[in-house]
Amino acid sequence: RQRGRFAGMSLQQLQEKYREVVGRPTGSSNVSYLQWKIREAEAGRVSVGPRPERELKVREDGKRVIPLSFDDEAIKALDKAWRDAGLPSRTRLVTRALYNELTAMGVTEAAAHFAPKAEE
Repeated sequence: RQRGRFAGMSLQQLQEKYREVVGRPTGSSNVSYLQWKIREAEAGRVSVGPRPERELKVREDGKRVIPLSFDDEAIKALDKAWRDAGLPSRTRLVTRALYNELTAMGVTEAAAHFAPKAEE
């Protein structure tokens, strides 16, 4: 038998209470977690409100690094491919692939950002 102020609340009601107290929606269906998070938010021990958008850090050269993840075997095959093709780096292969795909899609303005350099 449940006790406390959340005892009679359904999962949907808890999710609505979470949205009201925490200030953002949740996809959680874990009743214990939702109850805990609501209590923590009410006590001021967790941040509330919408999550700030994450900005990609800009390096000194004006470039940004984007995270890409692939299976280990895929990376091994990719690395063999760019080396066998005589390319200087994995980045150069990805840049070429982006240029070719964007060009094929007809998005020439975006493709221009990835165009091969004159020395290539």
